[in-house]
Amino acid sequence: MSALPQGIIHATLIAPDLAAFCTAYQQQLAMQLHAQGTLPAAEAAILGLPALAGAPQAWLANSAGVPVLQVIEDPTAVVAEPMFRHGWLSLEILVGDIDTLAAGLNAPFRVLGAAANLELSDAIRAAQVLGPAGELLYLTQIKDQVPPFDLPMTEDTVAATFIGVMTTPDRAASQAAWASLLGAPGWAFETKITVLNRAYGKPLEGRYPVAVVPMPGQCMVEIDQVELPAAASVRHAGVHSLALRLPLVDAAQLQASGWRSAGDPAQRGWIGPAGEHVQLLA
Repeated sequence: MSALPQGIIHATLIAPDLAAFCTAYQQQLAMQLHAQGTLPAAEAAILGLPALAGAPQAWLANSAGVPVLQVIEDPTAVVAEPMFRHGWLSLEILVGDIDTLAAGLNAPFRVLGAAANLELSDAIRAAQVLGPAGELLYLTQIKDQVPPFDLPMTEDTVAATFIGVMTTPDRAASQAAWASLLGAPGWAFETKITVLNRAYGKPLEGRYPVAVVPMPGQCMVEIDQVELPAAASVRHAGVHSLALRLPLVDAAQLQASGWRSAGDPAQRGWIGPAGEHVQLLA
């Protein structure tokens, strides 16, 4: 029996209009409707969303037929750009041909930054896109390896999320928490983040303190430090959680490093120092 894949297995998003969301992803991002149903109460607890138990949900599969997005409907969720609150900022999704994919996107998607090579390496080319629920997507093509990072490559139209990008008021605290979860210290550096500079009205060359922590399965978390005013305490549409399959994690160790339980008895839902939610799969 082959081992189960590790790393980022799927992402969970909240959408005010489930049908419209799924249609957009099917028509423009080569996604397939894998399954539909309602959110079980036990899973709602793990996700820290007990009020959404029984809500309509759908699973979207990528162009290879693998379910990679769980979408939960909440008509009351607030659609707003994620650049203005801490926690999950973006899903970085591996694609085969970013120029062709981005050129074909139209409403309800909005391309914030045309496809371009990253400052880090010309082997990484990406476009930044806002989706129908206010979710930010970094659609990224990897053309070659970029040491010291272990990066995946694909020829599929759309593969899967391989990096979760988050913002935090304190890079050091968030990096320490994720290093405890993932068992690796990662790297800290500064780089320009064009999508944030545009959102904040700053010069496009402006740089931010960033950390990257690797996880199994050629996946990573990117931690961007930004100063933001306190966000309103509402349920936002867009990216809510990343589901991770990792080597055994000790709950006491997580709590000591800054994580707190999302409130489910199984202790499989956790919230990080900046408000980012993860679901730990068995």
